[in-house]
Amino acid sequence: MSVPENFLLFLSAHRDCSEKLVALADGLTADEIEISVDAKALRLKRMVKDVMAEAHRLKGFVRLKPLGPRILYGYLRPRHRIGWLISDHFALRNPEMIVVLGNGCESWASLSSGGRIMHHHGHSMPEVLEKLKTAFSGSDDEDLEGIWRIYYESQCSLKRRNPEAFHRRMPERDLKSCGSTTARDGNCTRLDDFFG
Repeated sequence: MSVPENFLLFLSAHRDCSEKLVALADGLTADEIEISVDAKALRLKRMVKDVMAEAHRLKGFVRLKPLGPRILYGYLRPRHRIGWLISDHFALRNPEMIVVLGNGCESWASLSSGGRIMHHHGHSMPEVLEKLKTAFSGSDDEDLEGIWRIYYESQCSLKRRNPEAFHRRMPERDLKSCGSTTARDGNCTRLDDFFG
């Protein structure tokens, strides 16, 4: 995993990043950080890669659940400030759906519509979901099953199931940060799991 051109985005999302570090990194290029042996550049590189690695793992661990026909939500408690990044990722994969990720303290909501992405950073996820549920009450839920069948068929491939590789590459702390028990046993989540 090499340092991307937009490394400042990832650096600024690190939990230990300060304005001083961002100012220091602003004068450097991604290539300079990648090949430098300077202690400060190595620290910046490590911070960028920590954030990128956590974002990569969380994208694989978050399990979305439906709340009506237009809202998807999932548990997320990242160590770095990347909630919006993960939320945007799922919003882009599910256009015209409101994606809410969060926990009891904070939440991130994203909507991808018409080539634009909108964000909202709010308080607790239950509070945000209740407001959205109220706003969408009376909506038609008929097509919900079809939407979820398409979504999960695109996500789940039993041919790629390899529990040994999964547990070797995905630390327990990241499983906990997503609150996901379905990921622990390597089983794919299906629509029927939500309505059982």
